[in-house]
Amino acid sequence: MSLSDSFSVLRPLIDEATSEHLSGLLVRAGVSARGEEFTQAVLSAASGGKRFRALMAHVGYCLGAGLALGEVFLPHLSAALELYQASALVHDDIIDRANERRGAPTPHRLLADHHGRRRWMGSPTDFGEHAAILVGDFLFSAATDAADAQALLLDEAAAESFTRRFADMHAEVALGQYLDIVAEQTPLDPHRDDAVSGADALDVALHKSAHYSVVHPAALGAICASAPPGQVSALLAILDSVLTPWGLAFQLRDDDLGVFGDPQVTGKPAGDDLREGKRTVLLALTWEASTPSERRELTRVLAVPTASPREIGAATHIVARNGRDAHEETIARLVADGHAALQRANVGDEARRMLAELCSLLTARRS
Repeated sequence: MSLSDSFSVLRPLIDEATSEHLSGLLVRAGVSARGEEFTQAVLSAASGGKRFRALMAHVGYCLGAGLALGEVFLPHLSAALELYQASALVHDDIIDRANERRGAPTPHRLLADHHGRRRWMGSPTDFGEHAAILVGDFLFSAATDAADAQALLLDEAAAESFTRRFADMHAEVALGQYLDIVAEQTPLDPHRDDAVSGADALDVALHKSAHYSVVHPAALGAICASAPPGQVSALLAILDSVLTPWGLAFQLRDDDLGVFGDPQVTGKPAGDDLREGKRTVLLALTWEASTPSERRELTRVLAVPTASPREIGAATHIVARNGRDAHEETIARLVADGHAALQRANVGDEARRMLAELCSLLTARRS
């Protein structure tokens, strides 16, 4: 069975495990009818998505245990990763002031609308953002609850390694998010080539996505396989060397979708990354290759929520003309780096095949 087919089998199981953990914590927390809108926002935030991080954990486990994907299911770890992802997205959408995700209103927008309908005192926007922070916190509590349940199944050494890795993942995402918002404060001077830094953008992608979305989930799965310590350490080193460049390529591919993706597929408005002013590698390459006049055209859109469709279209053409080819070359180099690491790795034929297929799923052009 291919990875894609195996993932299709696992996704509904991951959905069920995530829902069960979340529902259990809602009951234990004593949520009542007075907090119905809070419950709805929590459940909405955790629904949908590709469940990619949980799937990565199963790849790591199977590599560590020498099993096929169809032979194992990790309900607690799956729920932990997906609930943490939901938590991070809620907070990320507040920071980005994003009103839509996966074609539906974001939690802060849902809760602001609820405030408006009830005609409560104060600002609906402030209420929505404040309440959504708590939604994200609740989801993080659910994630740690599920992670604790997974750790209880492990021996002492594996549990310690697992808990440390999960904490490292959370800390690294927080740092990456901070670096991201710092980068967005840099003035966009059309006469400065370095106003958008490619090195800084790559560093953010490493912390916020490559490690978090790909390397850490696979490593957590590998730790749960409870192989001998030396074998686990060797596998973790291989996963880091192979999956880090592929994880970066995965994020760069996602950044391409953020500008050129079909809203029907991405669930976000066309050119949304431009409106949010995201300082991506794609934008850095575009900025470096653009004239001051073209850069001024870009600044009419970057971090301007009211940018018109015409202005978004003009900026998109500049990115396509000046940055997209170089961006594709960067993705290709990262993919090649991962394959070179895989060639050097001491793994069996089946593990090599699984990882090579994983690379195709991570980095294939989707638009």
